[in-house]
Amino acid sequence: MTVNSAAPGKLARLTVLHFIPTLEGGGAERQLSLLATEQVRRGFDVHVAVRRGGEHAQRMRDGGVKFHELGDIRSVRPRLFMAMRRVVGKIKPDIVQTWLPQMDILGGVLALASRIPWILSERTSGNYYKQIPAIARLRLLLGRFASAVISNSEGGTRYWREAAPRSLKLATIRNAVDIERIQGVLTQVAREPSPNPLLLVVGRFSHEKAHETIVRSLIPVCGERSVDVLMIGEGSERSRIESEIETASLSKRVMLLPYQSDWWRWLKVADGLISMSRYEGNPNVVLEAMAGGCPVILSDISAHREIADSSFAIFVPVDDVPALSASISALLADKDAASQRAEKALDRTKSMSVGAMADAYEAVYEEALGRELCAASLA
Repeated sequence: MTVNSAAPGKLARLTVLHFIPTLEGGGAERQLSLLATEQVRRGFDVHVAVRRGGEHAQRMRDGGVKFHELGDIRSVRPRLFMAMRRVVGKIKPDIVQTWLPQMDILGGVLALASRIPWILSERTSGNYYKQIPAIARLRLLLGRFASAVISNSEGGTRYWREAAPRSLKLATIRNAVDIERIQGVLTQVAREPSPNPLLLVVGRFSHEKAHETIVRSLIPVCGERSVDVLMIGEGSERSRIESEIETASLSKRVMLLPYQSDWWRWLKVADGLISMSRYEGNPNVVLEAMAGGCPVILSDISAHREIADSSFAIFVPVDDVPALSASISALLADKDAASQRAEKALDRTKSMSVGAMADAYEAVYEEALGRELCAASLA
């Protein structure tokens, strides 16, 4: 089931507690910041409990979201569970929503034990969980008892449909794009005009993002012409990618920058953004590049096909270095065609508003609370 919208405002003054590990620069964190601030605007009493903050925290505080520090405790430890339990006891939420596996497990157990409706957020697809099989099995077991599982992609919903009982409420609510804010940031000057084309690669330095495929594809491209490349992000594989860049003799062409929440300012001067992810949920970076009018080159995976087609993106087979090299060269050689694709992509994102996303979440909350009231009346 894909949820589109509901009449907003029916659940005003609902107390919602979101559990998420951090508020650093990931996609789940950005989407929570958009959702939570919109929920406050609608009259919800919104709380976010985190192990540690991050760049999205201040904007959420400014929007009226209330924060609870849990202590930076990794894994599923009793001390973290007890800190979460104290928050639940203090605010007595009507809904608990969990984000990312650590909080899905601890927050799920806590919500179930407290008999509070629990919404589990699915932010990726089944391929990711092959890396953490034990955690994945435990999460699936607990998730069977959630009030609802909300995925941001069809791949995420399919993962639960194949593993969970038919009675489990599944909904697909795709990510929102803060188009107004992106367009506002585009007025900032990111760099002085340069004769060289600029390509962007934005995202966590981790295996699934396939940065090494991009670096290797740049070798023949940079051998033919001068191209500047910005790779923006953090992650465990950053040092390995730095070594790849050095080995490829691309240190003068490829610059690595730490993640920056206003990376959108580069979209105005960029000739294209590349995402060669091996798997995704509903990719924020690609949607935001599309909303910024930037041409995109994407790996040919189902998550990218959900949000784009060949009329507004160039698709490349996963890990196909020669094909990516050829696609980069084609993008840079025909800027008129690239601009036409970018215009169509921008139109595609205009319906992905924060308000529409919040409406859809509100519909799921209302149904979960309705089922809870019905169960209580029958008890």
